[in-house]
Amino acid sequence: MYLNQEEIEKFEQDGFLVLKDFVSQDACEALSHRATEIVKAFDPAESVSIFTTNKQTRHSDRYFLESGDKIRCFFEEEAFAENGELRQAKSKSINKIGHAMHDLDPVFEQFSRTPELAQISKDIGFKDPRILQSMFIFKQP
Repeated sequence: MYLNQEEIEKFEQDGFLVLKDFVSQDACEALSHRATEIVKAFDPAESVSIFTTNKQTRHSDRYFLESGDKIRCFFEEEAFAENGELRQAKSKSINKIGHAMHDLDPVFEQFSRTPELAQISKDIGFKDPRILQSMFIFKQP
């Protein structure tokens, strides 16, 4: 067991749990660095998909809906000007990367498949935990 009883009860009460210092600074930096590399390699001409939570709509639905087994970048809602050009640098225009990084990218796979994460999943009641989706969400200025 990785979690103590108090942590399990806190999760059951709140639906989430904050584990301070669970992930090392080095691991966080490796994930951030890899996300930056993915964005740099991304060609916006592939597809312009804008992620928005507004009424839970997704522009370019096919690009979004078919991303479950791929690594794809999604733009901020206000990323593009009326003329179709990015308002700012590509690196500042991406909202998130999703959704199969845990399967397709070695850095994210290594992070996602640790024994500690598997044990925590079991500690909070999952009988056969599976990773269905992974995302890296940017907090843009």
